[in-house]
Amino acid sequence: MIVTTSFLVLDKHPCRETALLLRGISPDYGKMALMLHRAENAEGIVADKYRELEIEFKDDVKGDVYTADRAETIASFEKVADSVRHFAMAEKIGAFLLKNLSDGLPQPYTYDTVRSVLSQLAERSETSWTLEQCAVVVKCTFLYENGLLPEGCTPQQSEFLENLVAAGIDNSALPRCAESYWHSLNLWLNSLLDYQQLAR
Repeated sequence: MIVTTSFLVLDKHPCRETALLLRGISPDYGKMALMLHRAENAEGIVADKYRELEIEFKDDVKGDVYTADRAETIASFEKVADSVRHFAMAEKIGAFLLKNLSDGLPQPYTYDTVRSVLSQLAERSETSWTLEQCAVVVKCTFLYENGLLPEGCTPQQSEFLENLVAAGIDNSALPRCAESYWHSLNLWLNSLLDYQQLAR
């Protein structure tokens, strides 16, 4: 069956002369590895790191790598590379996801959140999220979507976490809190990842 889905490129490797091996995340398939032939067209490179693609492929092929029959760029977040620190954060987030996501398990919330974070990292305006906030939003949404995020100790904490996940999905304003709380929250999320024996 031919399937069409969105795909965020988090890693790429040349394969043969005109092909690329892409790794990334799809809302419908979770972590994916994709072989793309004819990686360039008349307008230039179709697929590069931190681009969102619309891909078409056969989902009945056996093996770990799908072959794209068609790929078109939907959006580009390549401006993250204009800042060393922002690029390093994007790389860290990509590695985190590729180590922890499961093949074939839909991840629509995590997908939308990663898209939001890449947009924030590429934009770099005065209202953009800080690097620590970006890390917190991705970890929180990933744990939430996979049933690994516990409820807060109080109704207020639970509401804060729910609003945080919603902001990541919608790319909207983050819930307000003391600046120091973001660091505390990051440490807590790291402890949850360690407890679940997940990479970070």
